[in-house]
Amino acid sequence: MAKRLIPVLTLLLVSALWGAHAVVGKAVEAQLDPNALTLWRFTFGALCYAPWFGHLKSLWSLSARRKWQILFTGLCFSVFYPLLYYQSLSLLTPVESLLLVDTAPFMAALFSRVLFKERLSVATWAGIAIAFSGVAVLVAAQWNGHFSLTGLGLALAAAAAFAAYTVASRSLFRQFPLVDVLTATSVVGAVSLWVIVPLFTPFHSLVNALSPLSRTGWVELAYIVLIVSTLAYALYGFGLKRVPTGIASALTFYPQVIFGALLQWLWLGIPPGVPVYISALLILCGSAVMQWGGLRRGTVSMRESA
Repeated sequence: MAKRLIPVLTLLLVSALWGAHAVVGKAVEAQLDPNALTLWRFTFGALCYAPWFGHLKSLWSLSARRKWQILFTGLCFSVFYPLLYYQSLSLLTPVESLLLVDTAPFMAALFSRVLFKERLSVATWAGIAIAFSGVAVLVAAQWNGHFSLTGLGLALAAAAAFAAYTVASRSLFRQFPLVDVLTATSVVGAVSLWVIVPLFTPFHSLVNALSPLSRTGWVELAYIVLIVSTLAYALYGFGLKRVPTGIASALTFYPQVIFGALLQWLWLGIPPGVPVYISALLILCGSAVMQWGGLRRGTVSMRESA
């Protein structure tokens, strides 16, 4: 039982780290535009894996299919998802953006069902539905006449990109060492960003984007690079290797709203209202139902630990 709970607790920790990312990312965007933030976040993030760059030589011996899979995973991980997410964060509040990105588990489950015929139990689907009802409560509370439809579209597109990353990376995490997958996808993403982002933002602006950063801005960027991009993704890969895709996404994404709302309260002085408490109850209950379903049904049971 303890071994089965470790991946679940790991994914909940990732959820807390990524929930805080919404607030920190919103803060740092006051000094860095979304494109520059994405570029430097993943450039520094790739450099964190420098000790393992030598492992990249083994990629040349992989099949063409695996190479394309690594390329696609890296693009979803470092290009599509963050560019879309940070653009949505510039138009929405952290909680609004998190609410919309929380649709990723549905998309991941659908992608897995279509591509890999992965089946989820009735209890798992029920847990996802309960948790999503908690998200809906917050959506209703946040919705107002100033809600950005462009931000909504960008956040949903970001959710689709992350769902694609979740599904595409799962077999990589199972077949290859965790650090090798993270190194490969990070480098692929960083190199791709230096090709793609200058098409939308002048190159000299990107190079000089860090010079005006304040000390607080550097601390916020360091959190995003070291904790969000490096530590949290390593923990996510650990959990994803041992938990079915739909459950992993749900455990990681749904609680982010709660953590993000709490950080807004502590950092920005915006206390959570009654809808947040109702949402928290539903989200946690949904996660509990999913875990119960995973323990009762072999098709969604926790993968054995290494």
